[in-house]
Amino acid sequence: MAKSPEQEHPVKAFGWAARDSSGLLSPFKFSRRATGDEDVRFRVLYCGICHTDLHKIKNDWGTSTYPLVPGHEFVGEVTEVGSKVKKVKVGDKVGVGCIVGACHTCESCNNGLENYCPQWIVTYDSVYHDGTITYGGYSDTMVANERYIVRFPETMPLDASAPLLCAEITVYSPLKYFGLAEPGKHIGVVGLGGLGHLAVKFAKAFGAKVTVISTSISKKDEALEHLGADSFLLSNDQEELQATKNTMDGIIDTVSAVHPILPLIDLLKYHGKLVLLGGLEKPLELPVFPLLFGRKMVAGSVTGGMKETQEMVDFAAKHSITADIETISMEYVNTAMKRLAKGDVKYRFVIDVGNTLAATNPEDYQLVRGLVKLSIFLLLDLQLQATHSISSLNPKTLINMTTKAPEEEHPVKAFGWAARDQSGQLSPFNFSRRATEEDDVRFKVLYCGICHTDLHSIKNDWGFSSYPLVPGHEIVGEVTEVGSKVKKVKVGDKVGVGCMVGACHSCENCNNDLEVYCSEMIFTYNSVYHDKTITYGGYSDTMVANERYIVRFPENMPLDAGAPLLCAGITVYSPLKYFGFAEPGKHIGIVGLGGLGHVAVKFAKAFGVKVTVISTSASKKDEALKNLGADSFLISRDQEQMQAAINTMDGIIDTVSAVHPILPLIGLLKSHGKLIMVGAPDKPLELPIFPLLMGRKMVVGTAIGGMKETQEMIDFAAKHSITADIETISMEYVNTAMERLAKGDVRYRFVIDVGNTLGATKP
Repeated sequence: MAKSPEQEHPVKAFGWAARDSSGLLSPFKFSRRATGDEDVRFRVLYCGICHTDLHKIKNDWGTSTYPLVPGHEFVGEVTEVGSKVKKVKVGDKVGVGCIVGACHTCESCNNGLENYCPQWIVTYDSVYHDGTITYGGYSDTMVANERYIVRFPETMPLDASAPLLCAEITVYSPLKYFGLAEPGKHIGVVGLGGLGHLAVKFAKAFGAKVTVISTSISKKDEALEHLGADSFLLSNDQEELQATKNTMDGIIDTVSAVHPILPLIDLLKYHGKLVLLGGLEKPLELPVFPLLFGRKMVAGSVTGGMKETQEMVDFAAKHSITADIETISMEYVNTAMKRLAKGDVKYRFVIDVGNTLAATNPEDYQLVRGLVKLSIFLLLDLQLQATHSISSLNPKTLINMTTKAPEEEHPVKAFGWAARDQSGQLSPFNFSRRATEEDDVRFKVLYCGICHTDLHSIKNDWGFSSYPLVPGHEIVGEVTEVGSKVKKVKVGDKVGVGCMVGACHSCENCNNDLEVYCSEMIFTYNSVYHDKTITYGGYSDTMVANERYIVRFPENMPLDAGAPLLCAGITVYSPLKYFGFAEPGKHIGIVGLGGLGHVAVKFAKAFGVKVTVISTSASKKDEALKNLGADSFLISRDQEQMQAAINTMDGIIDTVSAVHPILPLIGLLKSHGKLIMVGAPDKPLELPIFPLLMGRKMVVGTAIGGMKETQEMIDFAAKHSITADIETISMEYVNTAMERLAKGDVRYRFVIDVGNTLGATKP
């Protein structure tokens, strides 16, 4: 027969518990285990009330078991220590936060990240190693393994320090992990509640510039005068938001209610990070384009490991950081929960357990007995839908500013194929290109790959095409003329041009050879050049570009099969390098075996990486394993296969442009894993939040690479004999090829034989 909570362990305990999803808390008798060799027992003096406590007592997340004693921000005085305990003694001030156990053998545990251990045990409403339920800090006594005990310096006031064990480590950890804890960084903090006010205090202590972002103007004085923020931004003021675009290195978003995040993403600099800390119950809308074109990241994070938690408390003591609190009695706790649900607290309730709990202990209180079932936090499939946004794109690309006819703009006559409207139908087109300037290289176009972007652009799927439009940004050929200052190529050399032909050359990104993330980057086609004329792509007979944007092709690189590397190749090579996946021993998933995917497999294998191809189609298996050399193959619709591969991959390159579920992909990632989006779906995706939070997993967008990296990629490809698998076509076949591309009927890239077939189409 199952034992009652009072009989499970030898040490009697008393606290307050919720019995059902009404969330009403009332006195509760239970028991705690005896003090083991490595255990520390302490008398609970104070316990903070976290928003998680409110969700759990009401079973908002569907994972609660009752009776439930909440509380994971509790502090007190040591009353007993086990024989092997070394770091504290009787009388010391200590605390316990969100976790009380883990496996202690996995990679996360060995790295001091117990909070990301797959077997971590949360402080309440979880199951301990001995099979009994864990109870939290709304109670008179606590016992925990020494590893999970946090020492509090004598200078720290225990009441205002209790929230450090959840709220403060929740903001401290991502500031450190994502490189935002450095003087001079510009950090946005969204929401000025229990987490937000502490995020401001820590960021300021790190020497960061802090902007508080809020919907309420009433928070301005509090942010600036009391908390010391540097600036205040009203998130519903479009003028203020516009003036602050692309200025922040990172944003800590503490809000648990549904709110728009596109304005926040736009505030980030290129490579900026939006870190979500709030456990949202409803979906947010996540735009994809600002991620792709800014290499911006949306990440989740939850608390920190025990070593980092102790480091945080010591840092807080040194800098006199505590929470702003309202101390309450235990009897007031249900009223406090109602107020918390309304946001009526500044900024954290803390229960004075030591002085008020005992008075609530009724004589001969009888608890309803019952078997308490196993409970762990489950991943919630919170749905997020992505909407296209072009707000981060260069406005110059949206309008044709020229008044002259294409044939009259420049002195050099050119011929190609162009789309005239959103039907996307391509046909012969006469236009002109500029004369060869001193820094320019002119070349005869021999081949041009067809990218999926070409298809989207000619049909105006993204809403910013201007006509006539000559597509093509995988262009290769032979140099016919060079300017007087050109040094890196000469007439007769084999060269190429990829996705861009210009940038400002003076910003931080350009100075770091990341022209692709320059705010004034100029696309190879359908953009506006420095001289205000429209750029035209490689479905044409001749091309001219500044030397900086010319890529040299080694003699051993075939031009036809090498052309797609200028887009497809660099699009997958760049994230493999940037995110640390180009290292032997890493395990990478590749989603989709198309133009990008097959090249991603080749590059990853050349880096010595273990590669798993993930596809909806079993027919791709032989191709992936035998022809491309992948190590394994997963059918994404096979739940058994997917379950067996859960938490095994360091990163995933997702090349799919169609709408598809990404929750299964996030599940395949290890903790701290990254899902890299390189495809641009034209309809929303659903993005779950809890898997990001509980595994510090990240969803990132990335678009090609800078020119230095593109040349490096081509040289690497030549060395390792990497080319695209192509189908060569004539110019006259291009409209049929576009129809086939829309259906996915190509293996794996169409390449137009411009040099041999374009001339015959001249009217």
